[in-house]
Amino acid sequence: MKWHIICLLVIGWSLVYPLTGDYRATGAHLPAAVTYQAAQPMCRAPQSAWYWWAEWQATIWGYGACPGRVTLCRWQLRRWRSGSRPPQSQDARSAAVPATTAPVQEGAGASGHPTAPPPPPASAASPTRVPLRLVVRPGVILTKPGLRLRPLIGRLGADVSAYRALWADQTRFQAAIAPVLRSPCPLCAGPHGFRRIGSDRRSVIPPGCKEAVWFRVQKVQCRDCGAITRVLPTFCLPYKRHHAQTIQHALENCWRRNTSYRDTTAILNQSRPPEGQYVGHTLPYEWTIWLGGLTIHLPQLLVWLGLQLPRHGLLDEYFMAQDNGTAQHRIFAVTFQDPASTAIWNIVRVDHNDTAAFKQTLQQLQQVGVQLRAITTDGWPAILKAVREELAGTIHLLCYFHAQKNVFETLEKYRQAKKLSANAPELDQWRQAFCAVLDAPNAKLYRARLRQLTQRVAAEPILLARCQSWQKKSHYYTWRLRSPLLAATTSLVELTFKQLTRKVESLYSFRQSQCDAAQKSLTVWALVRDFGPYLPGAKHAGQSPAELAGVDRQGLPWLQYLNLKLSAVT
Repeated sequence: MKWHIICLLVIGWSLVYPLTGDYRATGAHLPAAVTYQAAQPMCRAPQSAWYWWAEWQATIWGYGACPGRVTLCRWQLRRWRSGSRPPQSQDARSAAVPATTAPVQEGAGASGHPTAPPPPPASAASPTRVPLRLVVRPGVILTKPGLRLRPLIGRLGADVSAYRALWADQTRFQAAIAPVLRSPCPLCAGPHGFRRIGSDRRSVIPPGCKEAVWFRVQKVQCRDCGAITRVLPTFCLPYKRHHAQTIQHALENCWRRNTSYRDTTAILNQSRPPEGQYVGHTLPYEWTIWLGGLTIHLPQLLVWLGLQLPRHGLLDEYFMAQDNGTAQHRIFAVTFQDPASTAIWNIVRVDHNDTAAFKQTLQQLQQVGVQLRAITTDGWPAILKAVREELAGTIHLLCYFHAQKNVFETLEKYRQAKKLSANAPELDQWRQAFCAVLDAPNAKLYRARLRQLTQRVAAEPILLARCQSWQKKSHYYTWRLRSPLLAATTSLVELTFKQLTRKVESLYSFRQSQCDAAQKSLTVWALVRDFGPYLPGAKHAGQSPAELAGVDRQGLPWLQYLNLKLSAVT
């Protein structure tokens, strides 16, 4: 309130005594909108400069409640000289901010650390940029104060005993961390690496233990920007007390074995620290939110983790009905899956399965360089429009099983309209005629049989509507006949959603429309699904979808591999 009163007094004083403000020294502290308005060329004559000064003061008063307000002691006032022009304001510090390719959360400030510039404008392929709320950036962590240097991760032993043995032999230890020290700084992109400046204490709770184990870690400083951080082994997750293997097992129990948070917490109680040091009773949920909060843009994280870009994909949506009777019970999850490696490349939680939801999924894939040669969908009109607008030159196939399902639904409507019995011979004849069209060996025979069937059902409006729909989409249905190697069905996505259904129905974090935990939980489920190995008896037993997509985990568990990759500069 004091700030507003002072601004009103200054505006009134400036109307009586026309003044101008030399804001070259204070332009760096103004909001971007204020600096932009103040830097505009003056449209009025120099004799009426006090109008410009009053307008500028009113703008400052309007932004008085915003962060980065200007204090009166920083103002330099001088009398307006006839014929002079207001100086151009420019933030000199913006040139010192290092460039980055990853947008960060909007509104996140920086306290002593440079903030990332806004993302580049969208390309011609994506005219509207997808608002990415948070995108992970290797080696950098986004906290409330702003961007910070993430602890460096090195392969310094599989457990605490191996790390202590390596630390005892400083010659071997320095040789092990030498590649880490030579790496460029992720925060400032400085090429001179890091220098050792001492050591610090670190604790971790090993699997099956109740007491935290303490050991020494190397403390390093960037030679360019002076940022200080530590070098941790792969089993130490930044800002987490538990061993990485404990967190991985807890996440797998929750999202792969369909164990509830409460049951997983009961298992963790066997290795919980002593009373008085244990905080919270929902560690599996907190770990889920933490891992899901590392990235909302799942495709970009998978690219950094080393997965090969897919060339053929399956796109589908799934409806999850929850909280029936309320306004927010319609929940959809849109996913994109690679049929070759079965890896889930993107999963987005939306409230409506409209064209915008599918375009958002496809645009996020295009932002990381995914160029699809073919895509298979179920023929939903919103998907057809999204693929036609975003992937104009991509082969678009319609699911064979969904086409069969539509035949059975059409015949059921026909039976109810004609009031026929369920075992009427007429229904079996029509079913064989429709299936003969779908099972045609080539595209030419497919169109010939479809024309014959259309003539036969000319007097039946219900059956004729199905034939006319197939005629409009004949280009999509015949691609599988011309390219037999392409995935003809989306059954893989259907199976994936069945696995998700058993978990979603028991989780409260999906129930609110704008709940952040829902998207984070879906991201964690996709990561566990991509990096968890197949069970014995499966076609690719012992291998995970990520490994089928070309990921070399270097002999590390997947969470430790993820921890190592997030610290590396790619």
